[in-house]
Amino acid sequence: MNFYLPAGSAQFCRSGFRIFALLFFVVSLSGCAGRLNRASEFFYADQPQRALSTLEKGDRFGQRSQLLFLLEQGLVLHRLQRYQQSVDVLLQATELIAEFEQISVSEQLGSLVTTEWLVRYKGEYSERLWAHSYLMMNFLLLGQHDSALVEAKQALELLGRYAEALQEDYFTRGLIALCFSHVGEDNDAYLVYRRLAEDLHPTSVAADLVQISARLGQLDEVAHYQPYLPVLLPRGDGELVLFVANGRIPEKRPGNVVLPPSIRFSFPYYEALSAPRVQVDILPRSPALPQLSSSLGAVARKALEERKLSMIAKETLRVAGKEAIAQSVGNEHGGAAEAAARVTLFLLEEPDTRSWQTLPGRLTLVRVPLSVGRHKLRLKIGTPGFTGQRVVDLPELELRKGQRVFHSVRLK
Repeated sequence: MNFYLPAGSAQFCRSGFRIFALLFFVVSLSGCAGRLNRASEFFYADQPQRALSTLEKGDRFGQRSQLLFLLEQGLVLHRLQRYQQSVDVLLQATELIAEFEQISVSEQLGSLVTTEWLVRYKGEYSERLWAHSYLMMNFLLLGQHDSALVEAKQALELLGRYAEALQEDYFTRGLIALCFSHVGEDNDAYLVYRRLAEDLHPTSVAADLVQISARLGQLDEVAHYQPYLPVLLPRGDGELVLFVANGRIPEKRPGNVVLPPSIRFSFPYYEALSAPRVQVDILPRSPALPQLSSSLGAVARKALEERKLSMIAKETLRVAGKEAIAQSVGNEHGGAAEAAARVTLFLLEEPDTRSWQTLPGRLTLVRVPLSVGRHKLRLKIGTPGFTGQRVVDLPELELRKGQRVFHSVRLK
């Protein structure tokens, strides 16, 4: 018995196979996030070494999530106090981000008719900034202050480029100012602190502004900010600087709007969650300067919002392109073929929810002026309005006049 396919069926089978093969490939690509997700689970289960081992296996699907593997490794290494290795990996990440400024046209066009999962992940504006934040912290912890200054300048440039989106990252802005003042770049430090005073309240940075203004001979600025000094102004010839991280950044979720017959608009969004503020007390009792704190979830949501117009424009083009493809298949191969094409293209419309998962929910900069000499300190860290405190014993430190000592603390 002989079987004959209707005219054009063979061509449809070939094109249909290509569409379904693409769907399978895209599903596999989204599955590559599984390794990143497992690493995140290990990290938050207090198993950072297992998280690192998982990440070191790399991206199974080329280089599409290479940036995330580098960012995640860099933070896990920071958590393990392997600061130089963290630097090496995060510098690779920032170099990769710079390369993405010249992303290929073919890669962008490919995502216009398929999905963002086909494009290499370039990092949200906020994630790009936090790569520099962790590099600054690493370099300060390693005593490489000039390298920290380089990162501070790059972070400041990024803040200038996306000023509104990143404005509320007060931790990073305070860290930038600290990097400037730490190496005697008082003019730049003054400008960053003054902008913080405008965006927050002068009491947050008045002590630094008074001190720097006095060194610069700006007596009118000294007089302006003196009324905002804390009533009990901490004093000391040295300083302990703490980088306190707590909670976890909200997940990036898929959002969808579906219109008949099979039109699907997809956009990622961050959950509206925020890690609570922490209160850090030093024992023996040592008063601290006002803390600078950032909700990374709030900053991430605002940074993603900054991209909304470009996302809408690209999504509209993608939906229009897919609708044209479905209609073309229907015109050439009939209603059943069009229906199959619509289902496949509908499933392909999956928002890119990749993100830097091991980031904390909040970063807080704590500065404690101390006297010269040896100190054995204990931190009592709690959350206002909640019972219970976390106790952290710091290694014994010895301060010289004018010295700053840095320490990083990660809480669950």
